[in-house]
Amino acid sequence: MTWKDINVFQWQQLYDLQSNVESMSEQEMSIKTIAILTNKTEQQIQDMSEKQFLKIAHKIKFLQKQFDVKHVNYIYANGKRFKCQYDVKRMPAGRYIETKHFAASFTENLHRIAATMVIPQKRNWLGMWVDLPYDPSSHEEYANDMLTAPVTDVLGSVVFFCQVYRHWIKVSKDFLILEMMRMKMSKLQSEIVYQALCSVLDGFTRHPLLPNMKRSN
Repeated sequence: MTWKDINVFQWQQLYDLQSNVESMSEQEMSIKTIAILTNKTEQQIQDMSEKQFLKIAHKIKFLQKQFDVKHVNYIYANGKRFKCQYDVKRMPAGRYIETKHFAASFTENLHRIAATMVIPQKRNWLGMWVDLPYDPSSHEEYANDMLTAPVTDVLGSVVFFCQVYRHWIKVSKDFLILEMMRMKMSKLQSEIVYQALCSVLDGFTRHPLLPNMKRSN
């Protein structure tokens, strides 16, 4: 098992677990972590023999190391393929605002941010991958698909997207304000939203190392 075997949903659970590390014993932390990674209940983990437990604990030592954050061109999730759209100039203003909203809780909404930057694809009759229209009403469906994708692909791609996004926002003030005014916002409202867009995704802090998986004595 490696980080490539961990999906976004599992990573989010591990991240939440890490935030409560001070309130749990090492053994509790190990049990909860293994339950997340094996899709078993905590009771099933507790019922394991010492040998079984240590065997699994050995397999997840990779959690002690950070994984490389690299972007990809395609994300495979839930049996589907999505193309990553890094050309933010092609995004409508509504999706900029949507990204701003989700970025307030980056880890919790990682799958939702990813869903704003992907384009669903399917194979045509020649077997070639072609883009499907992005359906805003299917955003939550796309986001749920992203939960099943490898976190190594999704996190790296979202971080790269955020870097491109921040640069584009800062050099496209006039364009974005006009776009928002076309959405029936006043100029003042558009200015306020623009300033808010500039303030989000202001850099990315890599997640902390996850807790030691060694079983407590």
